[in-house]
Amino acid sequence: MARIPLRYMAILASVAFLVLGNGLQQTLIGLRAGVEGYAEETVGVMMSAYFVGFVLASVHAPRVIQRVGHIRAFAAFASAGSAFALCFAIFVSPGVWILLRVLQGACYAGMIIVVESWLNASAEASWRGRVLAIYSIVMYAAWAISQPMVALAPVSGFVLFALVSICLSLALVPITLSRAGDPGVVLATRVGLRRLLAISPTALSGAFVMGVAVGAFFGMGPVASQQSGFSDAQTGTILSAALIGALAFQWPLGWLSDLMDRRVIIFGSSVAGAVVAVLFGGTLAQGGEFSAILLAFLLGGALMPLYSICLAEVNDRIAESELIAAASAFVLVYGVGSAVGPFAASLIMGQIGPSGLFAFVGAVLGLFAAFDALRIRQREKTDASAKQSYVATPSTSHAVLPLHEHGPDRAEGEAAPR
Repeated sequence: MARIPLRYMAILASVAFLVLGNGLQQTLIGLRAGVEGYAEETVGVMMSAYFVGFVLASVHAPRVIQRVGHIRAFAAFASAGSAFALCFAIFVSPGVWILLRVLQGACYAGMIIVVESWLNASAEASWRGRVLAIYSIVMYAAWAISQPMVALAPVSGFVLFALVSICLSLALVPITLSRAGDPGVVLATRVGLRRLLAISPTALSGAFVMGVAVGAFFGMGPVASQQSGFSDAQTGTILSAALIGALAFQWPLGWLSDLMDRRVIIFGSSVAGAVVAVLFGGTLAQGGEFSAILLAFLLGGALMPLYSICLAEVNDRIAESELIAAASAFVLVYGVGSAVGPFAASLIMGQIGPSGLFAFVGAVLGLFAAFDALRIRQREKTDASAKQSYVATPSTSHAVLPLHEHGPDRAEGEAAPR
């Protein structure tokens, strides 16, 4: 039994490097675009382009992995992603950057699918829940650490892009040298969106809204912070605080959702997030760093755990055998929302300035809260005997879902070759 954790360490090390590089790059692109004087709408297209690539790869990358094998696919995606990171510093052009963002999103999605399918194939049944929890913590922690890294060198130079490239290259080393066991299944069916909408309109619309809000905040947040006069180091700290808040609130909110109607928790968190977003917009105008950090912590805590709670709401209403298929559709809806969010927020920012980002996030969350309240009145809550316990689940890919303690041990389909 002592050897079991060692199986995961190589994969989790690759995840840490991968998220460090990807998290740093997202913030770096936003800040560098501001230095280059790009319009908010142009930056919004760049940030949305990443999620377009992510969604496309989430659909098509599994077939590539199935055909060539996990190690070859991961090496190809990581090498390409590392090269693209350097291209941002070489070809400083809005059109080129938009294309590179699509390609980067596709590479990241491909790598995440490989990592997660390998992780679930390595986990024994008794360890599934714990491995998923550790994986979520590693992802959030690495993402939080990546944000202050923007202060390590000027965003106008080459060094930070090189650092992103180094992180993506280093992600190759642990996983290609690991003995983690047989690769997992990467192809999965999806529950039809119409059926998922009938099962839980609140949960499915919540996945889309969370994608819109989270994508907008992390996509355009660096731009809003920069325009409000915060330094690169302060911007990194503010964004990092949101991720720490997500970690801090993830399990308490999940525990509450086990005790109560999950839709009530969704409503309360959405209202809280909307209020915090409005306050955040006012804080940016005043330039208060401590207030911005505190509000970012609260916004991340109110907003980011909602994806897992919405998924748990669906899980309460479907058979265990359908969990992976439902979650696969969930990831797709979340990704589409993430592609919409940054560009939509940029349009408002172009009209009223950096506070427009938080007006947008607040409005989106407020409308969703109103919809959720309507659904609570129209439909009975799930019977307590039918509820499954809450599981924190990252909004990355369907490949991690076999680790879910309430789902089947494996996804249906053939395992890909090494």
